Parts: sequence; C-alpha cells; structure tokens
Amino acid sequence: MRRLLSLTVGLALAAGVLAGCGDDDENEGGGGGQAGGQNLSQYLIQKNEEPGFSPVGQPDTIEGVPAIVREFQLPPADERRLTNEGFISFTHQPIESPSAAGLSNVYLFETAEGAEHSMEHELRPDVIRSFGPHENLRFFNVPGIPGARGWGASIPSGPPVANLHWVQGRCLMVLGNQSAGQLIGPLSVGARAIYERTNGQCP
Repeated sequence: MRRLLSLTVGLALAAGVLAGCGDDDENEGGGGGQAGGQNLSQYLIQKNEEPGFSPVGQPDTIEGVPAIVREFQLPPADERRLTNEGFISFTHQPIESPSAAGLSNVYLFETAEGAEHSMEHELRPDVIRSFGPHENLRFFNVPGIPGARGWGASIPSGPPVANLHWVQGRCLMVLGNQSAGQLIGPLSVGARAIYERTNGQCP
C-alpha cells in the first residue's frame, strides 16, 4: 500500500495516506472532508463511479501549508512551492475493489492558476521518478475532461500503478490505482463520472 501511495499521490506527502500515517489528534485538518468550512467530499469518487471500486472509511482533510509540512515532513522546497501556489487543503480517501487498491484526492488552492501549476509540477517525469523505483513510464490523456493527464508505470516488486490528474475550478483532482489488471480504462471512467456529476466545478 505504501508503494502505491508514494508513486501516485504526487507530493511527498503521499507516503502513508492510505496506510493511515499520522494520528487524528495531530492532523490539523477537519475530518469528514471539511476544508476551510467547505465540504469537499462530493468531489471524491463515489461507489461504483469507477467500476467495482468503493470508498473505504471516511474522507479526511489536512488544512494549511504548516500542517501538511509537519504531517508529512516535507522539504523546504515543497513548502515554498505550496505556499506560492496558494495551497489551502488536501482531502483524501482510500478506495478499493476486490483486486485493486486506489485513492481519490482533492487539493484546494486559492486560485485555479495555483491548481494548474501544482498539476504541472506533479506530472514532471523527474518528480514522478523521485517517489520510488518504477519502469516503463507512460503518459495518457482522457477525452471528455479538459486538460486531464495521467501516467502509468510498472513496479519491480508489485502490480503496476496509474495516476490521473485534472483541474476543476480551484481544485486539483487525483485518482490513482494499483492493480495487475486494467488501469487506464477504469480510471478514465471514474474521472469522467466525477467531472460530469460535479459539472466540472469545484470551489
């Protein structure tokens, strides 16, 4: 599970999110998908929007650059970048199917430009490769979602992974899977379901 996270969430904060890293008492975010008084859980994937997948547990949110830096021990460069991008919150929830693990995330920024900049950063090959050993990195697009961009890779000691990013309003959306089966098709279906259900909007 940690391998999936370190390869698919994007920021260095990824490691341990699905694995439950960090105690609730130490997490300054509001539980239940609340971010700055806004409930962002509706922007996470719902049951069967990605075929066969269901959310696990309750969504959680980490608010503010200081909290996310402390929670995931981010380096100064990431702290500066998140500050400059206007990072507000990170809402996340694990998802699963009988044969695969996954995640659904929403990063909220002060502006759409901040969300776009963060997406560009997370899709850089050098950033992706910094998360752990993988092979055969490949990128893909998703028709029906403007600007959506994903990547997939093989993992030497586990099932392949794939990660899909797109921006809605001030939000960077991330949907990721790790499975020995098909990845791009189910991820694309799930992302389009979120996009269509929320009318391509996000606070």
